[in-house]
Amino acid sequence: MPAAADGRFESAVGAGKQRRARRLFGADGRTVLVALDHAAYMAAGPSSTAVSACAGAGPDGVLVTWHTARAHAAELVDTGLVLRVDGGVSDLGKPGAEDVSDVMYRAEQALAIGADAVVLLVFPGAPDEHRSLQRLARLCAECEQLGLPVMAEMIPGGWARAVEWSVENVSAAARIGVELGADIVKTVCPGSPDEFAAVVEACPVPVVALGGPKVDSEDDVVALARGVVEAGAAGVAFGRNVWGSPDPAKLIARLHEAVHG
Repeated sequence: MPAAADGRFESAVGAGKQRRARRLFGADGRTVLVALDHAAYMAAGPSSTAVSACAGAGPDGVLVTWHTARAHAAELVDTGLVLRVDGGVSDLGKPGAEDVSDVMYRAEQALAIGADAVVLLVFPGAPDEHRSLQRLARLCAECEQLGLPVMAEMIPGGWARAVEWSVENVSAAARIGVELGADIVKTVCPGSPDEFAAVVEACPVPVVALGGPKVDSEDDVVALARGVVEAGAAGVAFGRNVWGSPDPAKLIARLHEAVHG
């Protein structure tokens, strides 16, 4: 590990992480990510046609399942790739009372399929928060050895909202993810977009806002993206509101303008 002229120590692993992160973030440090990973646990997700439309529109990156990364490899070759590595549950049956998810793919497998980063869900504040928090810590330690960035999707209290999605709780959840090793945080917007500023201030790594349920107005989708970026967010990671659009490519172009200017 040679030392630079200013006394800093350089690392090949660290260099790899920087190069992979640069695939996801533009020169301005911002990103438009499209989440295409819903079908791994939902009863429905983006069709193959929708995936192709999103890939062809040139987002900065996509969040994908193993199948999507493999089946659409040629279309996604010029796009940053974030592999969803957790799962093992679905929405087909009655929701379980406990967190029984697991890490399904290891860091080396993510690298083998060409991932530039990995993503997993974390539920601080949930009754069994220790399970997802420990998953995150273990995955971060593993990925650190290989220079693979980790995106932590921090959902305070889980989807059941065991704790309120307040500015304070979202900010705390984001910071916890960083302290356990996350390189990027994806989380909810706790209220109006300007309130995202408090989340960003609490979090010393790039923070991207998730899009949530499908909404009727694409103008609202674009306004949310513009608002959180103005509040300091590094960008957005929108799913259903993009791949569920009648014209995903047009919407991605609008999001690109809102985020990158």
